[in-house]
Amino acid sequence: MEIELPSHETPMTTPPHSPYTSNQNKQFFLYGFMGLLAVAVILTVVVTIVRVYSRAADDNFSLAFAKALHLPAAKVNGLPILYSDYAEDLKAINTMQAYAKAHGGSPTGDLTPEKMSDQVILRLVSNALLNQAAKQYNVSVTAQDVTDLTTQVLQQFKTPSDADSELLQRYGWNLATYQQKVMKPFILQNKLTDKIQADTAAREEVRKRAESVLNQIKAGADFASMAKQYGEDGTAALGGDLGFFGKGDMVPQFESAAFGLKKGQLSQELVESPYGYHIIKLTDRKTETAKNSSGKNATIEKVRASHILFMFPSAQKYMDQLVEQANIHIYLRIHNPFDALKQKLAEPTATSTS
Repeated sequence: MEIELPSHETPMTTPPHSPYTSNQNKQFFLYGFMGLLAVAVILTVVVTIVRVYSRAADDNFSLAFAKALHLPAAKVNGLPILYSDYAEDLKAINTMQAYAKAHGGSPTGDLTPEKMSDQVILRLVSNALLNQAAKQYNVSVTAQDVTDLTTQVLQQFKTPSDADSELLQRYGWNLATYQQKVMKPFILQNKLTDKIQADTAAREEVRKRAESVLNQIKAGADFASMAKQYGEDGTAALGGDLGFFGKGDMVPQFESAAFGLKKGQLSQELVESPYGYHIIKLTDRKTETAKNSSGKNATIEKVRASHILFMFPSAQKYMDQLVEQANIHIYLRIHNPFDALKQKLAEPTATSTS
């Protein structure tokens, strides 16, 4: 005897081709496809990042990817230097080298790939520090500054189009890119130089430091030891010794003071030259026979002096100090030129009074 189901009850099974099963399968397929797509995207991202940071890849896809994600090549005091900028500048140096060879010129020092990379990263870091210094000194580049310099540059060409063409051949840049990468840093550095050189308070600090050392030497401190400790040029390691020199070999202010001293005598006042303040000690005098400008034998007087130079504030000195103090982290697997540079900057700098 058959038993009929009440009309309000339905079987517990779903027909094999019901809409519910079809939609569910579609969702599973969609989710699976999206998952695979996500994995593919993640793999592409990982592979590209590895290529950028381990091989400094410069293909168009890697560059576009790095630019889109703002991948840093380095950081300077916490501020990023973009990998795309590094790669573009490196390409510009290679273009410049190729241009020089193609036109019978001498490539820039026949740079090796490592040295090219060094030049690029040094320039980018220096520009980053320059921007930080400019903010501290409240200097900036105006649109008029760029226009004025561009006008000077365009005087070398018949038309702006000719300038674009020449720049593209030399660097792979158009005029707008050249303005951004070369002109603006150039203008900013000149403005910073003017600002620092006009800083009378900073110059006075240099004078006071030099005066203090001079007084210590007058009181009996050893000149050579003080030169090694305080000298700011390449003679510091030699106790300030400049060797023998004749008239015309040094800047006038220095020369006049040195030739006016007696053997063994210390300058009682600071001597100011375009380089800064000097403390001078004459260590020897002599005469020798040599041909003069007319080709005739003449007796020439020479003196030997030591000095301690306290350099005036300058943009270069200021930038060197910023490099020494900067927290520079390079992410790329490239040669780091700042290890050697910081060591060199920690040593006395080579400055001539001639």
